[in-house]
Amino acid sequence: MSLLSQASLCVTPSAYKEGKLYSVIPSDGSGDMSVVRATTATRVNSAGLVELVPYNQFTWSQNFDNADWNNTNCSITANNTTAPDGTTTADKLILDNGQSGSSSDGTGIRQLVDIASGSYTYSIYAKAAEFTTIRFRENQLTGAFLTIDLTNGAITNGDVGQYINPTATLVSNGWYRITFQTPTLTALYKYSVRVSETGNGTSGIFIWGYQAVEGSVAKDYQKTETRLNIPRLDYSNGTCPSLLVEPQRTNRLIYSEQLIQGRAWAFTSGTFTVTENTTETLDPFGNNNADKFNATTQSNNDSYTSTSGSGNLTISIFAKKGTNDSIQLYHDNVLSGGAFSATFNLTSGTITASSGTASIQDLGNGWYRCSVSGTDSNSSGNIHGVTTYTGTTYLFGVQLEQGSYATSYIPTTSASVTRNADVISKTGISSLIGQTEGTLFMDVVIPTMVNTGANFVSASLFNNSLSVLTAFDIYDNGDLFAVHVNGTTQALIQKTGLTSGHHKIAFAYKANDFVLYIDGVLVGVDNSGTVGSQDSFGFQYGINQFTGQQYVKAAALWKTRLTNTQLATLTTI
Repeated sequence: MSLLSQASLCVTPSAYKEGKLYSVIPSDGSGDMSVVRATTATRVNSAGLVELVPYNQFTWSQNFDNADWNNTNCSITANNTTAPDGTTTADKLILDNGQSGSSSDGTGIRQLVDIASGSYTYSIYAKAAEFTTIRFRENQLTGAFLTIDLTNGAITNGDVGQYINPTATLVSNGWYRITFQTPTLTALYKYSVRVSETGNGTSGIFIWGYQAVEGSVAKDYQKTETRLNIPRLDYSNGTCPSLLVEPQRTNRLIYSEQLIQGRAWAFTSGTFTVTENTTETLDPFGNNNADKFNATTQSNNDSYTSTSGSGNLTISIFAKKGTNDSIQLYHDNVLSGGAFSATFNLTSGTITASSGTASIQDLGNGWYRCSVSGTDSNSSGNIHGVTTYTGTTYLFGVQLEQGSYATSYIPTTSASVTRNADVISKTGISSLIGQTEGTLFMDVVIPTMVNTGANFVSASLFNNSLSVLTAFDIYDNGDLFAVHVNGTTQALIQKTGLTSGHHKIAFAYKANDFVLYIDGVLVGVDNSGTVGSQDSFGFQYGINQFTGQQYVKAAALWKTRLTNTQLATLTTI
């Protein structure tokens, strides 16, 4: 029997739903962790593409009686029949007496989607009841209809330009999945769902799982409620997912995917053209939203924007070579002279020069994410830019954030956007936590060790009143394992020089017996101190402030202080 199978609590990035990360041990739900972020975010998915979390733009995607859906001249009977996934969660859309789905008014259900510029793919599951058609009407362009016969999947396309590549695929038990792609959209948009028959107040069709995703692929259906608290299972570190946990950050640069003259960007030095949303390559999301820069007459060509901000700053961008394989990212302050920059080779994936702290990440398909960090003491006169050189270069997704390293990409349009911190915790589990002795284990990838000047809380055992805390904190120069009881430090074990990368870490505690192992090696002991009662466990939770980024592969607790031999075995990579 493995040590992990004997844990009282074990969490891995596997099963989840909105607002919850399921524990492997226990499996009865008593160890499931709550997930709170209250904003959307991005991750790298299993195909190596950057992806919104969630990618479904609708809220309450299968709860059509929710107030987020505008239902006009129709009604919804919730949970009326068996859905395609076998649950009784499909709703019935009933047209009011005398109302017609052929009218040009607001008949049907709809939800406004505040989208970025681009093309989107809509999909919904539908099944015939008393009525046998489903109909869509778009609201902004021509008001065209799209109608599908739910007895045979036949499609009547009223306007090819508004419903691109419509499909009706029979799934099972009479259910069809309807999909269609939109033209490029730039504003609040809605495609109402209706029927083409005339209502009698009782007849209708069954619907389930409405979805809108950016790009030309429908993607697997993703259930949403508020959309904002889905944990991020990220594949940046290989074929197995890790739980991405990050601090709050704001992308201060607007129009992050539209690096064109007249948005937030201005151009200087050189002659070059920009082709927005080029079809020559897919962007890191797998869509056609990258910009092509073509420099023709001068070796260096700058695109720049300005914003306020001082202290630690990081600018990042996705870049792919065309005929040019070099770019430079820079920050300059025309008032104080605080400047830093880095130059990147997009063929070798290397940093060729840097006056800041630079990094480059290979995303596959020729794309790299390049970043450079530095410090500026003056919040005025800041200019941030990207320099390309003679030839063609593809750019996408620029970001400026307050901090000394780049976090996951935050898309923006006309305003800056903040992604909140990932708060993942479980309270009220004193029965799963050793009260007088125990062990805390983390299998974690730390992407960057930087001088943040504050703590990076990887995991904490604590009392929900926060008066008692057993914390695992990482600093820029190492890590600090601490036990505090009622604000008094009981035990400390410190290791300097902890590097970024993959680590397995175990901290075992017992009165006057504390020990730390990292990667199979004994780091230190502390033979003095008491242990207080604890009832909660979490990432990004507790007394200390979270300022770092981590990829959690596994976390576990034991209600006993494991032996040193067991700790060495558990943490050996």
